Amino acid sequence: MYSAISNKFPYLELRLFLAIIMSVIIMIADGKLNMFLKLRSYIDNSVYLFYYLCDKSRNIYDYTTKVFEGYNELILENNTLRQELFLKNSELLLIDQYKRENCKLHELLNSPLCYDKRKIIARILFVNADSYGNKVTINQGKNNNIYIGQPVITDAGIIGQVISTNTLSSRVMLICDPEHALPVQIKRNNMRFILMGCGYGADLRAEYPGYLDVCVGDMLITSGLDGRFPEGYPVAIVSNIIVDSEQDSTIIQAHPTVKLQSLCYAILIWE
Repeated sequence: MYSAISNKFPYLELRLFLAIIMSVIIMIADGKLNMFLKLRSYIDNSVYLFYYLCDKSRNIYDYTTKVFEGYNELILENNTLRQELFLKNSELLLIDQYKRENCKLHELLNSPLCYDKRKIIARILFVNADSYGNKVTINQGKNNNIYIGQPVITDAGIIGQVISTNTLSSRVMLICDPEHALPVQIKRNNMRFILMGCGYGADLRAEYPGYLDVCVGDMLITSGLDGRFPEGYPVAIVSNIIVDSEQDSTIIQAHPTVKLQSLCYAILIWE
């Protein structure tokens, strides 16, 4: 075994010697002649390209992550803004209604029918209109000194009178109720008679014995003879006249000056 190693040893020394000689020659040649300058440049460029690609990939990943995070934030913000816009649009739907109510309240408060009288505005809470009665419920009661028989009007005329009251609300019988009777007079000539209700949506009716000087379009106003409704308040406008020669009477039909089918507010007045 020893002889075999000894036999190989000269070859190892020779290979090491030759490697050292070649290294020295390459170093001298590179230092003097720059033989490996281009090779080093190629290697450096290759290494730089590798580092650049790795760094670019990381930048692309970071940018993509930020884009997706920003996209998610935009989606959340967009959904929030959509919800806010939806709520705002739903509120805008009521602006016209608020404007109409505001104008209506101004008309009621400035109504010439209520001049120099104590008054209070009431909101219509419930309408009970059928063949047996025509009544509404208002949001004012004994807490505001509302009393039975109190006149109820709007800016257009008489609508009825209070028939019952409790602490927070009251019931009002409309002038169209079949049980309601109201003393009126023709504004043009002061001819007086009793005007009766004929049901919700129907014209009021009066039957006068004998001839009556009345014309279609005449304004009927309260006469004040009942002691409840002050004199001079508009009630209805004559819409039709029927002369019954056999019964020697005149039948008057009149349309209320107030649109009873679209009541929202009313005014209660004190004498």
